[in-house]
Amino acid sequence: MKNSNLLTLILLIIGVFISGIILLELRVVLVPFVIALLLSIIFKPIVLKLKSKRLPMVLSLFGVLLVSFFVLFLVGWIVFSSIQTFVAALPAYEERISLAIMDLQDTALAWADVFDLPVSDFRWTSAIQLSSVTSVLTSGVGSFISFVSSLFLIVLFMLFILAGSGDLSRKVKIAFPESQATKITRVIDAVDLRVRQYLVTKTLISLGTGTLTFLILLGFGVDFPLIWGVVAFVLNYIPSIGSIIAVLFPFALSLLQFDTLGVPLGIIILLGGTQLLMGNVLEPRIMAFKLNMSPLLVLVSHIFWGWLWGLLGMMLAVPMTATIMIVIENLEPVRPLSILMSGTLDDHDQAKNETGIST
Repeated sequence: MKNSNLLTLILLIIGVFISGIILLELRVVLVPFVIALLLSIIFKPIVLKLKSKRLPMVLSLFGVLLVSFFVLFLVGWIVFSSIQTFVAALPAYEERISLAIMDLQDTALAWADVFDLPVSDFRWTSAIQLSSVTSVLTSGVGSFISFVSSLFLIVLFMLFILAGSGDLSRKVKIAFPESQATKITRVIDAVDLRVRQYLVTKTLISLGTGTLTFLILLGFGVDFPLIWGVVAFVLNYIPSIGSIIAVLFPFALSLLQFDTLGVPLGIIILLGGTQLLMGNVLEPRIMAFKLNMSPLLVLVSHIFWGWLWGLLGMMLAVPMTATIMIVIENLEPVRPLSILMSGTLDDHDQAKNETGIST
C-alpha cells in the first residue's frame, strides 16, 4: 500500500510538471477555454431553468449569447477608451513628476552638504521616464485588443459547453459503476456549487467596489475616475494584492494632481475603507461558504498562474485552484494534500458536509 501511494505521488508530480508545460505552451487556446468554462458555470442554472420550461435550447443559448457579448463588449470598450485617454495625458504628468523629483533631489543634496557626504553626479530625472510607462500601457492595450479579438472563441466554447448542460451527470451514471458514478457526480456538483458561488459573489463585490471607487474619486475631482473604477473592479479578483494596488494608484495620482495633502489623505482613507468594507465585511456575509484555501496556497497559486498566463491567470487563479482542491479531496492517495492546502480544519469539514463529499 505504501509503495502504491508513493508511486501515485511520483506520477502526480510528473503529471503536474507535464501539465505546466502544456498550460504554458497552449495558453493562447486554453485561456479562452477556461474563461468560457467559468462563464458556463455561471450561466448553467439559467439554461437548465429555461430547458425545464420546455424552451428550445437554441433560444436559451441565443439569449446567453446576447447577454455575454453585450457585457464583454461593454467592458472591453470602456477599458480600451479609458487607457487611450490616460496614455494621451501622460506627458503632462511627466512634467509634474520631473519637478517633484528635482525638488526631492535638491533637498537630498542640501542635506548631503550639511553632513559633508560625498554625492555622485546622478540625476533621477533622467533615470525616471514616463515614456517607458507609455510603451508598457500601449503594449498592454495591444494585448487587450488581442484578448477581445478572441471573444468569439470564448463565446463559441461557452455555447458548446452549455449545449450539453444537464447531460454530463446522466452520461457519468451510464459510463461508470454506481459507486464511482456517485462519487464523480458529487465532485462535479461540488465544483459547480463552490465555483459558481465564488464567481457570482466576487463579481458583485468587485462591481460594488469599482462603482464606489469611481464615485469617491469623482467626488474629489481626481482625474480618470472611470479608469480607476475599472482597475478596482478587475484587481478585486486578485485577493489582498489587488486591493492594495487599487488604492495606491489613484492615491499616487492625487499627490501629483493636488497641492495639498488633505485630498490624497481623504482618498486613501475612503478607498481603503471601501476595500475593507467590501472584502472583509460584505463578502463573507454574502458568500454561503468559504473556499477554505490557506493564505500561502492563495499566494503560490497567484504566482504560478500569473507566471503562466499573466494578469488573466492571476484573476483565474482562485477558482482554478479551488477546483483542483475539490478533485484532490476525492483522490484517496493524495487526499492529505487537500488538508494541507486548506485554511482551517473546521472549514474543511464544513465544506465537505455542505457539498456532500464523502471522506
